[in-house]
Amino acid sequence: MAKKKWGQHFLKSKSFAETIVKLADINSRDHILEIGPGYGILTQALLKFNASVTAIEIDPDLCEKLQNKFEKENKFKLLKNDVMKIEFNEFDKLVKFPTKLVANLPYNIATALLLKLLPVRNKWKSLTVMVQLEVGERLCANPKSGKKYGPLSLAGSLGFEKKIVKIITPDYFFPSPKVDSCVVHLLPRNSGLNIDEEKLFLKWSHLLFQHRRKTLLNGIRKHYPEWFQNCKEYLQEKYDLRRPETLDFNEWINLFYNFMKNKQNALGN
Repeated sequence: MAKKKWGQHFLKSKSFAETIVKLADINSRDHILEIGPGYGILTQALLKFNASVTAIEIDPDLCEKLQNKFEKENKFKLLKNDVMKIEFNEFDKLVKFPTKLVANLPYNIATALLLKLLPVRNKWKSLTVMVQLEVGERLCANPKSGKKYGPLSLAGSLGFEKKIVKIITPDYFFPSPKVDSCVVHLLPRNSGLNIDEEKLFLKWSHLLFQHRRKTLLNGIRKHYPEWFQNCKEYLQEKYDLRRPETLDFNEWINLFYNFMKNKQNALGN
């Protein structure tokens, strides 16, 4: 069994693995990247649909089992690596783009990995991943979702059209997790910002979301006093008494454009 430190819960249902492949809309022309293949249940389903599969696995014991299991499959390639140590610009050397990511992501890297792939998402046709239900709900949340809506929701909206397409109970895995999981389907989208602006947006929005129950203006006044003073009338008119958790993604983007405009004007002066 794999080491607990990698947070892996292995899919054990072949029929459910095939359901995931169908949800990902896989065909024989597709190139797939699978992260954390485990014992290869999902891998087998992907190969059954005649897709080309590149799998990345960190556990050396599992790598040996996977090599033995799929040694006769000419459309299967295994990389013994830690995906979190792969620089995003190195994926080009490992897989043929454009490709689809289909994976049962280890719980302890799911959020970090999705954020890592955000800057290079346009290389991917789609991402169909199994994650903890809580992570999926936060990723796909909007202001009506209550406490689930936050910085991860904004990061998701920045880069993807996103949807939870299946909820999975613990009995589909071994060892059985203590929480439900879900399949999230992500389609890359263009935010209208460049990579540096996206990085700034994520940092900026995370800072303003820290005190979600306080007014947005209070956060702006605290963290960006010059912006608040320069645009006080506009900000009060548009966002007076609004809390960060009440703004939808488009409102956050419009506010960010105002922030950037003020920043550029200040530099110009």
